[in-house]
Amino acid sequence: MSVDWASLGLVTGVTVLGTSFILVICASAVRLLGQIHLKRRAGEVQGLHAAEVAAGFFILCVAAIALFGLWLLIPYFH
Repeated sequence: MSVDWASLGLVTGVTVLGTSFILVICASAVRLLGQIHLKRRAGEVQGLHAAEVAAGFFILCVAAIALFGLWLLIPYFH
């Protein structure tokens, strides 16, 4: 029995990159929501709508990633 090290490295690389991508998307959504909260408390309205749209986009991306993961895991959907 031998280990295919190239395949193992590929799986490791894709896993690390995919996890990093999901982490960046989630962190961006949380950071934008925090900025929106601080701007509302300070009474600033400039750039608030753009930040809300961007935060909504990132939250939709997170939901799409989660639903895609469920689709991959549940054989009934295939």
